[in-house]
Amino acid sequence: MERPDSGRGTQPRRVLLLSDGRPGHYRQSEGVVAALQRRGPIEMDRREIRARLPLLPKALIPKLGRLLAPARFLSLVHGIDPNEFAIPDLIVSAGGATLGANVALARIWGVPNVFSGSTRGYPLAAFRLVLTPYASVAAPPKVVFGPKPSPFDPDRLPLPRPLGSRDDMRGARVCVLIGGPTSYAAFEDDDWARLTALAGALASEWQCRVTIVTSPRTPDAAYAHVRPFVERSDGAATLVDFRTAGPGSIDKALDCDLVLVTSDSMSMMTEAAVSRRPAVALAPQKVAPNKDDQAVAGLVAAGWLAVLPLATADAAAVIDAALGERPMQENHLDRLADLVGTAARGDEPADHA
Repeated sequence: MERPDSGRGTQPRRVLLLSDGRPGHYRQSEGVVAALQRRGPIEMDRREIRARLPLLPKALIPKLGRLLAPARFLSLVHGIDPNEFAIPDLIVSAGGATLGANVALARIWGVPNVFSGSTRGYPLAAFRLVLTPYASVAAPPKVVFGPKPSPFDPDRLPLPRPLGSRDDMRGARVCVLIGGPTSYAAFEDDDWARLTALAGALASEWQCRVTIVTSPRTPDAAYAHVRPFVERSDGAATLVDFRTAGPGSIDKALDCDLVLVTSDSMSMMTEAAVSRRPAVALAPQKVAPNKDDQAVAGLVAAGWLAVLPLATADAAAVIDAALGERPMQENHLDRLADLVGTAARGDEPADHA
């Protein structure tokens, strides 16, 4: 194993990012790396983590990680030989499928680790820092509450126009982010019709320029409503189709004055909330309780996000909700960089509420 000759006690230079291939998870890890890059150059080693047995339940992986010796767990569950890695200054991951490998490698190498998500029964001593969007499970300074990490950097975009009154919305640029099906936010045909009608009202009644951005999970039912609307909008609306535009399309589309986002995507709601722009999440008629309700409530309490039901959200209601917000002023990556950089150096992280 190659051990880096420096980095201990200073800004981490080499970061090992463990990914389970799920965008909602690996983008959180990418957010941690992006934050550290604001403090200095980073060499990132990205490794995809897979279970060797395809039928092994994901929920069982963290349990095996707690029961087995680290090297045995890595070999048996993931087919990983730590001797084939260059030892990093910091390990970063998110998602239960990466949790066991994160902890095992940190123990074997004796390096700090950062995990974003639930620790699933692991003792807090197994981590240098845990990031959580749920205030109820925060236990500073080890487990720190805040928005889910995101690599989106608002400094790369021009500032939006100030929105001090309804009149300021005339001619504004509106971005509409569309997620995809979940068990807790069931967007159906009527909901997609309401969403396109709302976008149409913003374009026709308020002369807004509307950009609709889809994601990997956006269903065909959404496209069936969005495409005809864009085609008949006479240039007032455009569609950024993730299937052809690819990764990064959302970040570029956030160069706008107001963000609307479907409530079926926690990652999109978070990125909208930290964009330094008024952000409004739109909920379908059929919703169910979900663990992320607490994370959304935190964004709403901070004044960075408003949530409206699509059934009653006309253009005026959306604008009024946006005017009532207090968009984030700081760059969320700077706060995250302070937290992770401090933890990586071996200091106790400060208590950031």
